[in-house]
Amino acid sequence: MAKSAVASAIAFALIGSCNVASAQDQAQIEAGEQLYDEHCASCHGEKLRATGSAADLKEMRAEDRPRFDKALLEGRGQMPSWQGVLNPAEWDQVWAYIRAHAK
Repeated sequence: MAKSAVASAIAFALIGSCNVASAQDQAQIEAGEQLYDEHCASCHGEKLRATGSAADLKEMRAEDRPRFDKALLEGRGQMPSWQGVLNPAEWDQVWAYIRAHAK
C-alpha cells in the first residue's frame, strides 16, 4: 500500500509539473505573438498568414531553429537584422509562437 501511495504522489507531481510547463509555454507563445505582431506581421503576414513576399514561417520545422536565429542575427534578403532590437529571450518567444502554429 505504501508503494502505491508513493507512486500516486509521484504521478500527481509529474502531472502538476506538466501543467506548470504548459502554462509557461502558453505565456511564451502569447509573448511571442505580441512581438510577432509588432515586428514581423507587416512582412510575414498577420497571424502568420503568409503574404507571398516573405518566407512562410509556419513552414519552419523544429530543426530550422539555427537558421531562424541566424536570420534574426544577420538579416536575410530584405529582412533587417533584429540584433539589438530583440533580445535572445524575445527570439525564443517569437520562435515559440511560430512553432505553436507550424504546419
